[in-house]
Amino acid sequence: MITMNRLFSLIILCFVSFALKGQNGTLKMEIIEATSENPQVAAQLEMMKGTQVDVSYKGKQSLTKMNMMGGMVKVDIKLAESGDMDMYMDMMGQKMWIPSTKAELEMAKAESGASDPDIKYFERDTKKIAGFNCYKMVLTSPDNEDFKLEAYITEDILINAAVIQNVDISQFKGFPLEYTINAPNMAMTFTTTDYSDTVDESVFDVNTSGYKKMTLKELQSMMGGMGGFGF
Repeated sequence: MITMNRLFSLIILCFVSFALKGQNGTLKMEIIEATSENPQVAAQLEMMKGTQVDVSYKGKQSLTKMNMMGGMVKVDIKLAESGDMDMYMDMMGQKMWIPSTKAELEMAKAESGASDPDIKYFERDTKKIAGFNCYKMVLTSPDNEDFKLEAYITEDILINAAVIQNVDISQFKGFPLEYTINAPNMAMTFTTTDYSDTVDESVFDVNTSGYKKMTLKELQSMMGGMGGFGF
């Protein structure tokens, strides 16, 4: 059974992803559907509906701001041009800052031992999202037959590098403007509700006041003790 901490971890891993290259802009995304056949899980997922995500990007840097449960949980993820990452988590007043170098992130990926995903494209299955022409992509994992990612991608937005459950989004032909995560006991759909080709550069100046710095491994250990990190 999924717990709220596992759910937060799943969403965070999804949005560690969006480092875009060679472009400037802002995306607004939202969870529009979250379902489960398990009544308890369904009740938890109901609280996630309306979760808002703002992705700002300039050149090879990006900042993803996630607002969940009416602002009780906030996550900011900053990806630098170098490939380094800073993640800022505010979980009901408990503030954590997790800086990671590109080398540390690559090592964590290598240590996970994850296999390359199976990716299929269905270019005749199209949808227009936020003004972009998109087509369907389906990703499955050899390591987890219960996980499937169904997305509508656009080739008009490019991806630098990304991780969704140890999957490098740079392998995709385009950027997912809408996607559904299918995992045991749940399905969650994110979609892009707004797009702008401008960006407010001040968003990249994150105020770290009040945040406790910790390593990625310390966060994984903490989340593992609270119900698991990832899915």
